[in-house]
Amino acid sequence: MKNRLITAIVTTLTLCTAAPATAITIEFIPPSQSVSVGSTTTMDLVISGLRDREAPSLGVFDLDVGFDSSILNFSGATFGNQLDLFGLGSLQGVIAGVGTVNLFELSFDLADGLDDLQAGSFLLATLSFEALASGSSALSLSINALGDSLGDPLEAEVIGGTIRSVGNVSAVPEPASLPLIGIGVLSMIALVMRRNRKIVA
Repeated sequence: MKNRLITAIVTTLTLCTAAPATAITIEFIPPSQSVSVGSTTTMDLVISGLRDREAPSLGVFDLDVGFDSSILNFSGATFGNQLDLFGLGSLQGVIAGVGTVNLFELSFDLADGLDDLQAGSFLLATLSFEALASGSSALSLSINALGDSLGDPLEAEVIGGTIRSVGNVSAVPEPASLPLIGIGVLSMIALVMRRNRKIVA
């Protein structure tokens, strides 16, 4: 009986004092976006679920983003600042291919600095895409590597996004250009009438 009571007390204390496991997520914000053909749009790639200003923090990531290259063209990426908290810089890389882009960043900050100062949720990078044609392109995400401040691996769930591209709306003449169009039409009518008079004469 004593053993059961002691086991129950130890189990209860362990459950009460155990730190809750956080689920790390990498996703696009907003999850979907619409853009006109010929225009550019941006999507933020955000990590969340880390502990705020304590270990584990993020020290390195290597991600692949996939998209439909017949609908979208990758036009650039800007990295966030949470892997460079002390101005020491970071090793960054962007490699674009057909329908894919690889994003890589390795922090030069000390592990203690990242653990003590890094936010629990932050921007990894902002990606820019140009719409080439009408349609809907899924944005897929895959993790090649994800590590904490010491380089130890982290597990994360990835959530993709979508960019919908719509055709251009036909341009409507601006009010200021309507008089010019009217003058052009009247000039054409006058020219045709003159030619008709010459032929009759």
